[in-house]
Amino acid sequence: MTSKIRSLGVLLILPLLSISAVTAFVNVPSANALTKRDYTAPNDQPLTFTYGGNFVVCGDHICGPGEYSQIQQELSQAQTGKINHTMSTQSMMSNGGSMMSGNGAMMSNGGSIVSNETMMSKDPGSVLKLSNANLPIVIPLVKGLYDGKNVYYITTEASDSTIATALGTFTNFPVTFAPALAKAPASSQANIYAFKNGVKGGGVLGFQPNVVDSIPGELKYSPLWKINLVEWKDASTATVLGSEDDIMAAFNAGKITITPTTIVVNCPIVQWGGDKEGTIPAGHLKIRDSISESGAYGNAQVLNIDTDKMQVTFVAHRGFGPDGSTIYYIVTDASQKGPADALGIVLANKTQSTISSSAAADLYQFSNGITGSGPLGFQSGVASAKQGDQYYSPMWRIQVVTWKDPAMATVLENVHDITSKNTMTDTAVAGFIVNCPFFSADTVYSHGK
Repeated sequence: MTSKIRSLGVLLILPLLSISAVTAFVNVPSANALTKRDYTAPNDQPLTFTYGGNFVVCGDHICGPGEYSQIQQELSQAQTGKINHTMSTQSMMSNGGSMMSGNGAMMSNGGSIVSNETMMSKDPGSVLKLSNANLPIVIPLVKGLYDGKNVYYITTEASDSTIATALGTFTNFPVTFAPALAKAPASSQANIYAFKNGVKGGGVLGFQPNVVDSIPGELKYSPLWKINLVEWKDASTATVLGSEDDIMAAFNAGKITITPTTIVVNCPIVQWGGDKEGTIPAGHLKIRDSISESGAYGNAQVLNIDTDKMQVTFVAHRGFGPDGSTIYYIVTDASQKGPADALGIVLANKTQSTISSSAAADLYQFSNGITGSGPLGFQSGVASAKQGDQYYSPMWRIQVVTWKDPAMATVLENVHDITSKNTMTDTAVAGFIVNCPFFSADTVYSHGK
């Protein structure tokens, strides 16, 4: 059973910057999941996960004696909110979308095959249909530069509240304040350069576009960008700097200053122009032909990229917040190749290092039980945090929930439901990170196509 759960886990998929006002930064301590702390401290993260089967992590530290049980009890008492959902007896054809090969079989990384018939024979027969399980959401694009070529990215979260507000104003789209991103390990971050003066243009600060140090296809690419501020010493001599190499050359020549910040933003690249060596071709996120409100999860996450209108249309997937509330999320990248390829998203291996830090949060997905529109064809996932929570992060550590007896499965709508059924289910860490920014239902509806 353990090996099967791990096989499912490997394939489970969910599924810049207005800096002028920056005078203070969020003071969030750096994360180190291997450092024990005083677990009675009031600001410890009330989230847990088992990593590698060797130790239990409570937020950003190893659990102390009795801490895990205490947290589970508190979650059980605190997170009891539920919402009602429409149940349908109509059969839903869910071929697993991103999980299926051409013959309808589900392939694991190890090459094992589970047929649709086998999966259905183990299904308890109940069907969950959530209203508007998949919806389009139109998100503004921001243009940047890499190796002198255009890149286009979205901005969904920032670790600083002032920056989040300023970015939301600039893009006319909500940008979530996610202080947990400040705890992202340095190894998970890439660099983005924002210009405070120089050549006027369409950059967030009114000058040239931001410059990024990497694009999808490079090992050092990450959607988590550390902001660096660039300023010309003599703005009258400024020229457009189209790459990190150009920036470093100007810095070494004494023409500019570079001021690193501690601010981290989640800005997944949607379309890119390739590198100057020609080793990485131009590309974009995989595009799907259509969307079904209650159908399969799908093996591509974008409906349209329009660089003229500067917008991209993603598929927003329905899920549950920790209290049972309705959330929607998009999927942009994953830290391992299998899930990234299956979903048609970007591989961002650098984000893997967030898995043992409190820069990541837990997202529970289901490998059997009630049939629905989740990534594996079963019920929608349950998140341990949502926007506005102190520990919300778009970096999701996937937890695979499997019913020991699928015939006993019920719909689990919140964290309390999951913990209350822990004797009837097995939960295993899938071992990878998926970047899934959350949005409220109001945001999805108001920015729908």
